[in-house]
Amino acid sequence: MLNKWVKRTATILLASALVLTGCGGAKEEKQDDKNNTSQAPAEFKPLPTNSDKVVAEYKGGKVTEAELHRYINIVAFLDPQLAMMMGSMKDQEKKIKTELSKEVAARKYMAGLVKDDASYQKKTEETMKEIEGSFKNQPQSQQGGQKQPKSLDEAIKGKGFTKDELKDFFYNFHRVDAYYNEQLKDEKYDWVKVQHILVSVNDGQAGQQGQAKRTDAEAKKRAEEVKQKLEKGGDFAKLAKEYSDDPGSKNSAGMIEGSADQFVPEFAKASKEMPLNEISDPIKTSYGYHVLKVLERKKEPLATADDQVKQPKKQEVYESVVKEIGFKSLLK
Repeated sequence: MLNKWVKRTATILLASALVLTGCGGAKEEKQDDKNNTSQAPAEFKPLPTNSDKVVAEYKGGKVTEAELHRYINIVAFLDPQLAMMMGSMKDQEKKIKTELSKEVAARKYMAGLVKDDASYQKKTEETMKEIEGSFKNQPQSQQGGQKQPKSLDEAIKGKGFTKDELKDFFYNFHRVDAYYNEQLKDEKYDWVKVQHILVSVNDGQAGQQGQAKRTDAEAKKRAEEVKQKLEKGGDFAKLAKEYSDDPGSKNSAGMIEGSADQFVPEFAKASKEMPLNEISDPIKTSYGYHVLKVLERKKEPLATADDQVKQPKKQEVYESVVKEIGFKSLLK
């Protein structure tokens, strides 16, 4: 259940995750080179939530240190990976907090533009009930030497927020989600259904998952061989099984479908522009060479798409809101 909410809050955390990924990368590499040892990530410790000090201002509002810390504590609970990164990057604490206070400000502003509605309260109650149930139903196995919590109350004990505060977090989540959906209601995305065969390039090195060693030239030659066989009427499903290095589609006739923009740029471009039912020339991407055939293509309402498809557009909305509210950090 928590994994589900990590995915659903991906847009909330996207901007900060990018910063977290960018922060400290070079420093960590140098440290690893110097020590040549691997260190366990530092544990995230919940932040205090008793300070009314203002850490950020924006059009029509402010963010207090208590609000920021509570938000950090909650998202750290929902996303342990983020918690590990934050615990390990104390030298970047100001930068991290600045990004997260920006998110708090933007979300407060967006939520304030959405009228209160009983439906948000109902969704919040359903969310809390689902999460409560997930703890009651999970097997009581030992994990990391500790017994798994049997209830939400037990799980959040000492995590730096209360159950009512978690409930408020989800209530505002649903309001902000409504704001995003309103902004994106007229947007559409490119949905495609494609068959493809991937011939990977391993630069002469051993490939993953049992793939053969293969240089770029060898991969291209093999992909051209695939194209010729398909053009002569070869069965796509059989050739995918024989030639494809894509484990996710090789046993399903090379079939993949969904938003074109989920694919790497070269593949996405071809899937959006190629004539239907034609065999492509080998298309080079970071994975190797693809031979593909576009079976179907249409514009679909973004509102009906899953969160992964919506995420880039939501990020654009988020960035425009940050610009609109004139966010100003007061962290020192």
